[in-house]
Amino acid sequence: MRQTIKTPRKVKMIQCIKCQEDMPQLRLTQYGYKVCVNCSTVGTKRGVPVMRGTGDHTWTETIIMEEDQYQDFVLATAIERGDTKAVKAEMLNMEAEDKNLQGPFQIINNMDKDRS
Repeated sequence: MRQTIKTPRKVKMIQCIKCQEDMPQLRLTQYGYKVCVNCSTVGTKRGVPVMRGTGDHTWTETIIMEEDQYQDFVLATAIERGDTKAVKAEMLNMEAEDKNLQGPFQIINNMDKDRS
């Protein structure tokens, strides 16, 4: 999926070292990324809420992890709970080519029949 970022402010652009497309210079200087968002190989991150403390002194923290770590966590948690059918979390690919799961559809306009 190709992303296009439109910035309202004038941002100095440099070329991505991989695809030679424009990318903001701040991506390199401030964050240290040498490639644009489209060329990045970083995968999705997952978060798990964890409650800490006891009694009236509790708080919730979010643990951020990589996808493979999250899958291991889901499997370990299921086994810990005694789930013998421990299944890894399902990740839907919304960018798949086959987006027409139920079609084709035919649109019928009933409004035209009422007007005549």
